[in-house]
Amino acid sequence: MSQQTRTMLKTKIGFLPSNWDAWDGSAATGKWAGKMRDRCVAVLQAVPGLDLVVPTRELTGDGCVSTIEQARQVLELFRREAIQGLLIGNMTFGMEVAVGTILSGLSKELPILHFCTRSGPIDAHGSRSTDTWCGQFMTASAIKRRGFTFVHVNTCHPEEPVFRERVETFARAVGAISRFRGAKIGQIGTRPQLFESQVWSEQSLQKRFGQMVVPMDLDTAFSRIDAIAPDDPLVLETARQIAAGVTVSEQGRDSLVNEARYEIALERIAKELDVQALAVNCWTRLQERFGISACSTFGRLNDKGLITACEVDLLGAATMWAVYNAALQQTVPDFIDWTDLHPTEPNVWLAWHCGNAASSLAAPDSPKNLVRNERMIQWCPTCHGALEFRLKSGPVTCARLVEYDGKYTMFFGTGEIVDMKPFVRGAYGWVRVKDVNDWETKMIDHGIIHHGTLIHEPKVAEALEMFCRFLDIQAVRGA
Repeated sequence: MSQQTRTMLKTKIGFLPSNWDAWDGSAATGKWAGKMRDRCVAVLQAVPGLDLVVPTRELTGDGCVSTIEQARQVLELFRREAIQGLLIGNMTFGMEVAVGTILSGLSKELPILHFCTRSGPIDAHGSRSTDTWCGQFMTASAIKRRGFTFVHVNTCHPEEPVFRERVETFARAVGAISRFRGAKIGQIGTRPQLFESQVWSEQSLQKRFGQMVVPMDLDTAFSRIDAIAPDDPLVLETARQIAAGVTVSEQGRDSLVNEARYEIALERIAKELDVQALAVNCWTRLQERFGISACSTFGRLNDKGLITACEVDLLGAATMWAVYNAALQQTVPDFIDWTDLHPTEPNVWLAWHCGNAASSLAAPDSPKNLVRNERMIQWCPTCHGALEFRLKSGPVTCARLVEYDGKYTMFFGTGEIVDMKPFVRGAYGWVRVKDVNDWETKMIDHGIIHHGTLIHEPKVAEALEMFCRFLDIQAVRGA
């Protein structure tokens, strides 16, 4: 699936334009709240990822909420539409008891963004029209008293860039939160014996985020592969697609059919388990049993939107799922190792894995070679299926979720993949950051393990900061 054909993720977010009739404009301005509400709506409707739910002028006066009765009607609208986030804006001084009426009927887990529009003009006789800056403090207090977590946009006109930017960040965060909560992640096999750091607590995931880990042992998964005939037309077509646009090494031609069978089996397993993401055992039994590497299969599944992490890293898969949705599913994440520092360049580190990056992430001028996994040859000579290339250049967000004693931490930061030597086997990118020592110190201090997630979307970083705030995850950002 190419990036151009991806359907943008949209999330239903309510908009509550708050008004106090007695402060709704002046003789000089006329009624103000409805006009400001319309200006906000015009901007909000153009925000990527935001499916706006707002009261109409037929439902309430000027489409704003000024009374408790109007608040009851808008509460029913928000419930009926099952909004997943809420924007509360002071169009004028606002009516805190109306806002409170709506909030009292909504879940305390609902993410909220509050903002205040600038007041209307003061006329020549000194009459003020709205006093929005004053009223916002009452509205914010009403939100806080009821125990909601919220973020605030400082007072501005809706046309100012800061407003659109903060709302877009909120939409991305809410899109990730609403799909992170209650997510089901498939566990295929057990984690590598020597990777103790990849432990996770199912109970904690269930209690904190309503998530479920759905396991399948490796033998059962292999039986799903065995059930797929090598000459099945779907297998032959999938094998053709795997080889399309890449250079297949001579020893790998005979592996394409098994790679196709493996891909089809994992897709069917994900459907059978009803999961949104997979964390899969990928060495060494797969190589010994089927003579293939899982790497390129995982990249292809990620390109299809089935988020898949290597080495049964459950929290790695959860990180990928959060990041993918914060990117509005417009580009796919890459499951990486924080591998090494550049041998000569300061503040450059290597994002790498054996060959599991989605093909859509390749640099346009980089050859794509489907080869044996260079690291696994030591265990199994027939381990074809690693897709090697250089990642495309450009700004990226990198992230990792970890848990210790029931406390979750998300480390994240932004950088830029740069086209520089040396060449490295596998799928790789050299990432330049502002201060790599700051990254290392914070990662060590907070127990970030060797696996991370990289995505070609810098806006994800700001969204992750909000994501963490609303989910009570400690956010740690690298410089």
